[in-house]
Amino acid sequence: MNLHTYYTAQFQKARPLTNFFENIYEPLNYHVQSERELKDFPKFAKIAICLKGEQYKNGFLQNTYEVQDLEKSLELYRDAENCYITSNQFSFGRSEKRLCNLVMLSCDLDTYKTEKYKGTTHEILINDVKDVCHLNNLPYPTIMYSGNGYYLKWIFKEKQPVFQLSKKNRKGKYRTPLNVQKWKIAQRVINKLFEDFGSDTKALDVARLLRLCGTINGKTGKRAELLEVHENQSFDYMLQVLEPHTEQEDLDKVLGIKKEPKPRVLKEIQPTIKKAMALPVANEPKQEPSKNFIAKNTRTLAKARYEDLLKLIAIREDVTGERMNFTFWICNFMGITGRINFVEFQEQAEKIGQKVFKDKNWRFTDLSTLENRVRQYNLETSINAIKHNDYIPLYTPKN
Repeated sequence: MNLHTYYTAQFQKARPLTNFFENIYEPLNYHVQSERELKDFPKFAKIAICLKGEQYKNGFLQNTYEVQDLEKSLELYRDAENCYITSNQFSFGRSEKRLCNLVMLSCDLDTYKTEKYKGTTHEILINDVKDVCHLNNLPYPTIMYSGNGYYLKWIFKEKQPVFQLSKKNRKGKYRTPLNVQKWKIAQRVINKLFEDFGSDTKALDVARLLRLCGTINGKTGKRAELLEVHENQSFDYMLQVLEPHTEQEDLDKVLGIKKEPKPRVLKEIQPTIKKAMALPVANEPKQEPSKNFIAKNTRTLAKARYEDLLKLIAIREDVTGERMNFTFWICNFMGITGRINFVEFQEQAEKIGQKVFKDKNWRFTDLSTLENRVRQYNLETSINAIKHNDYIPLYTPKN
């Protein structure tokens, strides 16, 4: 009996949770868009499909596709050889800097490198994987044969955007960056549980590739196929079940070991001889900063600026002739501080516009360039919250 037909047909009959069982369409089970995404950001989420081979320049060819066009794009790769697809979604290309949605946790099992599972059958592999899941209180994953090894996929019920609503600020509708490091820690822990199967605990790259189901493995000549499908799980639930298996080493590998600050040693100050100036300035006193001067960083300065603009509107009662400028700069400075983000940009910008214009006689399209810059700023700062990036794609005029 064909194992693929047996497993998928049985599952489809018992739990019709998956719509696409033909191998080449397997990515359509998780690379999807919600109704809101299709309405507000139809061309935002993208995936990359890559081909490897000597016939390509540098041995690699990558194409980017919008998620909404994925079904017809997959047809181009039906009988492709050494073809791979991203397991997460990006705003463009394939890099951590451009990550927009987390889709799954996964294990790449190189069973052919292990003594126990080298040359194993699908039935044995699936049963042993389920035993490990049962012992460690893990939900069963979707299982795919790669033509040589296997993939285990714990697909999320809902994609995890880079930005998600924080419980602390839910009433105020502020958004905080999703900590991608949580995903990396979970990815490391779940791969550690399947090390006996040949999994890689270093597979922490959100931009990593998995072989496209239905394509041919060039090493073995075998076709990658979907073996068994199971219910999707929420990201929070997966973090919860993996927490008991998380050790300090896992945190250190992702977050880095916190270094203790070195004790400060005061150096002995050596007397110096002042050199005479070549061009002395006669009787000019040294300028001292004002006592009222308070140094501000970029974000605190931006906060002070939009507060000043709002106060100025209240004092003048109206800013005729400069309404669009006021709206633009208030949105820009609020974007720098994080009070406005790209997910709710239009909704929040319209509130500011109504406050400035005092009616709906204004065009949101005038802020389209600013909206794109806010999106870029949010994505770049959310990926690496620990390492501060001095470059800000928003507008930071000098005083």
